[in-house]
Amino acid sequence: MLRRRTVDNSIEERILTGAIVSSQFLRNIQHITKKEYFLVPYIQIVMRWCLDYYKTYREAPNLHIQDIYTVEKTSLKEEDSILIGNFLKKLSDQYENEKSFNTEYLVDQAFSYFKKQSLKVCSENIQAYIQLGRIEEAEKEIRKFHEIQKETSGFINPLSEDIVKKFFQDELDKSHQLFSLPGKLGEMIGPFEKNWLFSIMGPAKRGKTWWLQEMAIQAILDQRKTLFISLEMNPHRILNRIYKRLTAFGNDNKKYIYPCFDCRKNQDNTCNKKERTNNIKLVDSEGNKPKFSPDMEYQPCTFCRGKKDFIVDTWFTLLRRDKLGQRNTIKVVKGLKNMYGDNFRFKAYPAFSANISKVKSDLDELEQTEDFVPHVIVIDYADILAPEDSRITGRERLDETWKTLKNLSDSRHCLVITASQTNRGSFDKKNVTQTDIAEDIRKIAHIDGGISLNQLPNEKRKGVMRVALIAGRDIDFDQLKTCIVLQNLQLGQVLLDSEESYIVRSEEE
Repeated sequence: MLRRRTVDNSIEERILTGAIVSSQFLRNIQHITKKEYFLVPYIQIVMRWCLDYYKTYREAPNLHIQDIYTVEKTSLKEEDSILIGNFLKKLSDQYENEKSFNTEYLVDQAFSYFKKQSLKVCSENIQAYIQLGRIEEAEKEIRKFHEIQKETSGFINPLSEDIVKKFFQDELDKSHQLFSLPGKLGEMIGPFEKNWLFSIMGPAKRGKTWWLQEMAIQAILDQRKTLFISLEMNPHRILNRIYKRLTAFGNDNKKYIYPCFDCRKNQDNTCNKKERTNNIKLVDSEGNKPKFSPDMEYQPCTFCRGKKDFIVDTWFTLLRRDKLGQRNTIKVVKGLKNMYGDNFRFKAYPAFSANISKVKSDLDELEQTEDFVPHVIVIDYADILAPEDSRITGRERLDETWKTLKNLSDSRHCLVITASQTNRGSFDKKNVTQTDIAEDIRKIAHIDGGISLNQLPNEKRKGVMRVALIAGRDIDFDQLKTCIVLQNLQLGQVLLDSEESYIVRSEEE
């Protein structure tokens, strides 16, 4: 007697999407994919197209799937042709390239689904063979299931030639890397990677939320699906900051003062290059700078920037900016969406109301309702997440939270970025280091990378911050080497420009 199978159309469509858009996904699943694992006829058809294409060209069909459909549709049943056409139209609206697709997460889902389907097929075939008295065929089915069980177990043989090839193909594709921050700061930190837990550390009111939002913006500018989670700020305030960052518009239509890089030789008038922007001395005999005035004739000079002659310093310039308004904001966000994709979501929770279990549940809902699986999850911020277990208190509660954050990055194959406050003693320090971590130093043990935000009061007035890399698993770092970053937070601009700084050593060293 035939048994009715429940068709999980959503997971089969997600697997088919991966097969169309991601060469890495096809590389991982093509050797264990079988027609009988798919219960939806049109998905069986398109999966065959994808596997045939990969066998010939060693890459996913991507946009060529439409060409294949055009050639093949005359030989299809009308119902299948319509369903495939509708699916491909929906797909083109959602995914323009592989960057916005979380391949590793889908590989895990596909393996789990294939294992379940293989078990169902195996069970049904065994029962049928037993009823027919064909015991040897029933035993063969068991061996077949053990084969896929081996493939989906998660155990890796590093001495396998196939594993070696896959490793170097992934290295060539740089599939584990996501995005980098621009400029010298990006060079110092290096590219962010999947499965990382990354932290921004600094004293209270040092700008950690601004930096978390900047990381989210940089991710979407790299066409990565990004989720921003706020635990302390209401949605209206978040949107205000996001729109200012994206547009660089202000509260008024006027000229704004921007910090900019300048050469110290230009400021003290010791430069004699003909390319210099002016021959005016800025500093007095004691090296003090005057207060900036729009009427000043002095002009900063960066002609030698990037060369040994350039000694990093900062000054100011004036730039006109429009007032933030509905019409000009809509124009900007439309352009960004067209250029970089619809890859940004945020959610605001009341402080101490959400833990990682709640976040995971909401991630499942986002996946089901919008097919939105983020590469990057930004959480503002870890220290005010609700406990995973209300019975655990104190430092053990914090340690459990950070362990769970690391689990989130690993299980979802995404980059998780969060922030943590440093202790009181770090407020007046020139350089925040690992020893300034508040409450529980074990936070450092759980992260894959982290930066500190360093800013004295006079630097804040100049629109300057110094950022240091204070943690990294596979990165050679000096946590007292900083990168100078220029900012204008009036206009939401956290990372206008960056430049290498000299190394400042503390007295205790």
